[in-house]
Amino acid sequence: MIVFMIVTVKWEESFMRKKIVSVLLCAAMAVTMLVGCGSKSGNAGKSTSSKTEATANGSNSLVMPVSATVTSLNGDLESMAEGAFQLAPYQDELYYVDQDETRWYLADSCTISDDGLTYTLKLKDNLKWHDGEKITADDVIFTFNANLNTDNGAGFTNIVFVGDKEVKAEKVDDLTVKFTLPEVSASYYELLGNLILIPEHAFGGDVHIKSAKANLTDIGSGPYKLKEFKDGESLVFEKFDDYYGDEPQIDTITFKVVSDESAQEVEFNNGDINFLNVSSDAVATQMESTEGVTLHKLAEGRVKFLAWNKYCATWENRDAVKAVFMALDQEKIIKGAYGESMATAANSIFSNRNTFYDESVKGYTQDLEQAKKLAKETGLAGKTITLYYNTDRGYMEATALLIQEQLKEIDVDVKIQGVDANGFFDVVFTDKDDYELYLNEYAAIGDPDNVVSGMYDGTWGNNIDTPQEILDLFKKGRETTNTEERAKIYKELQQKANESYLMYPIAYPNYCFATSSNLEGAETYNTTPVFEDYTKLSFK
Repeated sequence: MIVFMIVTVKWEESFMRKKIVSVLLCAAMAVTMLVGCGSKSGNAGKSTSSKTEATANGSNSLVMPVSATVTSLNGDLESMAEGAFQLAPYQDELYYVDQDETRWYLADSCTISDDGLTYTLKLKDNLKWHDGEKITADDVIFTFNANLNTDNGAGFTNIVFVGDKEVKAEKVDDLTVKFTLPEVSASYYELLGNLILIPEHAFGGDVHIKSAKANLTDIGSGPYKLKEFKDGESLVFEKFDDYYGDEPQIDTITFKVVSDESAQEVEFNNGDINFLNVSSDAVATQMESTEGVTLHKLAEGRVKFLAWNKYCATWENRDAVKAVFMALDQEKIIKGAYGESMATAANSIFSNRNTFYDESVKGYTQDLEQAKKLAKETGLAGKTITLYYNTDRGYMEATALLIQEQLKEIDVDVKIQGVDANGFFDVVFTDKDDYELYLNEYAAIGDPDNVVSGMYDGTWGNNIDTPQEILDLFKKGRETTNTEERAKIYKELQQKANESYLMYPIAYPNYCFATSSNLEGAETYNTTPVFEDYTKLSFK
């Protein structure tokens, strides 16, 4: 029931898919598929939208818009951006590691050996697939082997491999599986929990699952089972009576294809859907003041950032970087580019949804006079520099224009150029020296070793000049299994990253969505794109 979401469009989507059977990133979804928590109450000054609430009150079905239906009902294989979103009520994961707790789903426990190399996973007893068959350790082993078979293109290779070394999975009994790692990886605990099981019996034990007919059959483990699938139109689930957890309160979950945002707003206002993705501050403001509607917001778990190209001679003197960072007014950028609802100021290379995010880490503050001084001393003043931004990421153009305006204050002329994702990464993730700055974003949810480290150790590209002491801290965090000790390591890492002017974390974007106000339980969320636990949802 968990859905996540994470950079280079191709790499990011692939990784997230690996991370949550979901996409994977949902890179494309980062802008449009918005979710969250935090409701606003009170109707004073609100306009009316009685039809939305009345229609929702007359039905016990949650209807949510999507741009397209899934291509597979197998969460290990579904790679479409919205695929994890649609399969969330249908397939449970083992467990979910949040910032301050572990929530258990199919798994009952997972213990780690003292040396950090052995993970013993125990399933809950009496689990059932939607066809009534028992869920057992055999299904865990089968799922593991299906992911180990790289010909499948399955999404959890980061569970069957640590680095490029194979993990060993061994059945202990009908409910217990032991995983043996080739080397210590403190992030493995979190990753293992995200595994989506697939039923051995449905595939006849054949791990070559890529094109199996079973991928389009009802093979789920979650609180909702398949009711109807109309390719290109809708995907409908109904509650599963033999679910091991809390009984779902909503009868059906419908994902309806409504690809146009304007059309989604019309259908929401008409009461045809009772969930609306909110992708702009203007729409958020409108929904916040509409009677019968509740606006929800949550931290998306991504970092919008400005980075400098280490191959460019402009930055040979690091004080030139300092001049740029000191010239920026972060508050004005947030307000001007995002508005009140869609983002908060960033202070760290970790997102505010990262397991080890530390809000006490000191970010950057504007010092215009010092910025002017450094710009003159380093020869930056009077130059024309180039800033690339990724057009497939939200709010980038507006951010670039504001940076352009603010750097004029230190006599730096900025030429801005937008490039779509494919071209963007061809430009910035190389050793080219013909540009100075770029704007992009990355997901930084969960364990830092799962995503954030790849931004700085060369996994995503080699244009960031990461000091060795920061790389060493990432390594130390990866090899340390004690949570308190890891927290200390990552706090030091976050602060040193800022002190080294590694990059400028600008904004933590929010996910926002609107629901009819009679929908309860929407405050239970994960990150992207929607509700963590559909059993918590109900209508008044």
